Amino acid sequence: MSKFRMANLLCGVAIGSVVATGAFAQDDANAITIVTPYAFDNIDACNSSSEVGLVVRENVVEALTHLNPESGKPEPRLATSWEQVEPTVWRIKLREGVTYSDGSAFDADAVSRSIERMFNPKLDCLNRGKLFANIRLTPKVVDSHTIDISTEKPQPLMPIFMSFLTIESPKTDFDAMTSTPVGTGPFAIPQRNAGDAIVLVRQDKYWGEAPAVSKATYVRRDESALRAAMVEVGEADIGLNIAIQDATNPETDHGYLNGETTRLRFSFEGPLADIRVRKAMNLAIDREALRDGLFNQDYAIATQMFLPRINGYNPDMKPWPYDPEQAKALIDEAKKDGVDVGAEIPLISRINFYANGQETMEAMIAMWQMVGLNVKLQPMERAQWLKLVNKPYAEPRPAMLIQEQHDNNSGDATFTMHFRYHSTGQQSEFGDPELDRLIDAADAASGDERVKFFQQANAYSAENVVPDVMMFHMVNYMRISDRLEFKPDGVTSTMMELSQIKFRGTN
Repeated sequence: MSKFRMANLLCGVAIGSVVATGAFAQDDANAITIVTPYAFDNIDACNSSSEVGLVVRENVVEALTHLNPESGKPEPRLATSWEQVEPTVWRIKLREGVTYSDGSAFDADAVSRSIERMFNPKLDCLNRGKLFANIRLTPKVVDSHTIDISTEKPQPLMPIFMSFLTIESPKTDFDAMTSTPVGTGPFAIPQRNAGDAIVLVRQDKYWGEAPAVSKATYVRRDESALRAAMVEVGEADIGLNIAIQDATNPETDHGYLNGETTRLRFSFEGPLADIRVRKAMNLAIDREALRDGLFNQDYAIATQMFLPRINGYNPDMKPWPYDPEQAKALIDEAKKDGVDVGAEIPLISRINFYANGQETMEAMIAMWQMVGLNVKLQPMERAQWLKLVNKPYAEPRPAMLIQEQHDNNSGDATFTMHFRYHSTGQQSEFGDPELDRLIDAADAASGDERVKFFQQANAYSAENVVPDVMMFHMVNYMRISDRLEFKPDGVTSTMMELSQIKFRGTN
């Protein structure tokens, strides 16, 4: 498809730009407003590996370690030191003199309880499914500020895993999710009713350095242009996920690689159970036209689900070529063998997932129609979308494509491969013994051998399974008020520390 024909595939969207003056004015000069496209459902601490982390992670509920955004190396947070005392046991020394915002003491018992709560099967905990689906952590209190964490198999990446162990107050309900998590962080969330804006208030007794921000209010606005306008006229201080076409001011609009990779996931049902149909759907997509028409050259066409800086990235893999004629041939071949290639295939998109996401889905559907496939768009809000994304899946599971975005800022492929490609993964649609073997071998290895196994797993999946339509490594744009000093980085999409925000003209 010619890049110049892209406009014929896209739907124009009229966006209102009226902003209610004074709606979010702040009395406190150090209070800020952050306008987002997210509803932030289930902001429980054990969902902090998603966009929920923008609010809670390291602001309200802190983790044991903190990953340096540039080097990816773990640094002390609630843990001050750690060592591998046995092949399957890590001993963690905890920071002393720390209390939760509800007055509870931070100690080894609280850490043990948080770990056990994350593994509680009564909770639909995203951190467990995404990061610990195949790793069972067993805590053992050594003394008040020392804890051992053991695993069935050696885990050389435990200090990295610890950066996702967010430790909430021991008063947190063990069997139910909360919308007001309590932690040791520099901010607390006051009690709120369903539908209320999320407000974070600075805690004067925080163990670390006091942040400059005194209060942060998070408000939802679906339209990118409106989020950008709110910052421009002073109704908000930070606008998240600004679309490319709205990021027009180089003084306030900051682009950054966000660690996210987009794809469409196949359910292996109906016509999608046939690998020829899955290959055809990849061959039918003109990724360069999508990038140039809806994004820009900063967006890289993806061959695998994480960036080149992650251990296990395979540099030899190439993007799918755009070949609609070959796509038609594969579809015709499958049809002759009795595959119902004319069946309707729903494309489950998530509303306000990323800038220009909906337009991208519409353009891809047009490309599939050109090769004879019948794909229909079904937009969903996050809560509804999540019901289709995570196991256990409802039966019967229909043939469908699911719009997804995945971040891996943790330095290692294991945080992606088990979750999405292993037969036991929380978001896997298939089981392939050879792919399972390669992933398991990688997890048991270290160094160059570990990288090699993950590279083989990536290549095998793309060639022999074809579980998805790979799209782009993503770039985010953020509009930041000129009264703030703040620079987003690669982890900002899932963790935005308010403590990093300063005010211009102040020390």
